[in-house]
Amino acid sequence: MGVYQMNDTAENKQPEKRKRGRPKKNTNSSAASNNNSQGISITMQEKPQITENSTTENLINSSNETSAQDWAKELEGDSSLPHTELLQSNSDEDKPVITAPISTNINNTVTHQEKLVKTPTTIHIIDGEKGGAGKSFVSRALIEYCASIKHKVAIVDADNSNEDISQIYDNVHSAIFSDDDKKANQADHIFDLAFEKSVIVNLPAQVYSKVTDWIKTNDLDEIGKEYQITFVKWFVCTGGVDSVDFFIKSLNDLGDRVTHVFVKNLGLCDEWDYVDEMPDFLTAKETHKFKEMNFPKFPFWERNVIDRLGITFNSALSHPEIKVISRQRVKNFLAEVHTAFSETGLVK
Repeated sequence: MGVYQMNDTAENKQPEKRKRGRPKKNTNSSAASNNNSQGISITMQEKPQITENSTTENLINSSNETSAQDWAKELEGDSSLPHTELLQSNSDEDKPVITAPISTNINNTVTHQEKLVKTPTTIHIIDGEKGGAGKSFVSRALIEYCASIKHKVAIVDADNSNEDISQIYDNVHSAIFSDDDKKANQADHIFDLAFEKSVIVNLPAQVYSKVTDWIKTNDLDEIGKEYQITFVKWFVCTGGVDSVDFFIKSLNDLGDRVTHVFVKNLGLCDEWDYVDEMPDFLTAKETHKFKEMNFPKFPFWERNVIDRLGITFNSALSHPEIKVISRQRVKNFLAEVHTAFSETGLVK
């Protein structure tokens, strides 16, 4: 749009009468010539030329800038964006933060990292090494304790020979601990599950060395620190000296990597004074500061009925084959075992 400035000499001049007919070509130049002859100066602002290529490039750059800005806002938790709920949680203050790569360049190299919120999780390993120690029973009790406090867990039954857990509970995962390198990764699924929720692993007998190698060789305790995943080994002891020796061996091998709980199975042994006074046990207790837990005895008749029916402890409280007094015994057991788990402070 032009800006017109009037000179003093042009004030008294009469404008020329416009001739009829078609306008001449190149009217800008002729108009400029006529106006200049009348003493009128004209300042023109030329519009920039926009080509098809430059328009497309501007649109792409604008889109990229907008997308980058929106992505940055989304990662910072901007609630005005539609996908922020994926990175937000109900109680972010209590949840630790981990970093994860979210952008790479053309060489597939990480260009920056963003903070993602992850709830801390625990891999609960139910061990005892010997068969008949009560590992499956303790696993069942821990599963139902977690359900009672609404603590979501993934269940893994690594005891493929008995499958006690798989026959009672739904959505049970399987895992294999093997010396075969070709099958070594089949236990890794346990760690993968811990990225979403805590995991309860029921181990078979005689896999101590395989489980220990799996943790130590892969530095799982160190990886776990990075992703807020911890390990707890609930070692179910029969009260025998050989069972205590296995526990002490586990402490010596993994005590600085895995939290240990010495579970006294009162259903198999009701006298633990001898164990408590063993010199090696006292030394290990002083060195490793492990926790202890008394696992209550479950009534004999009720246990056989529940095992035969293949039902959960909680289901037994309303099953028609289990009468009122027996239900009360089951209820008392659950109250005791829930208190025992709660007092350890390791399930939350």
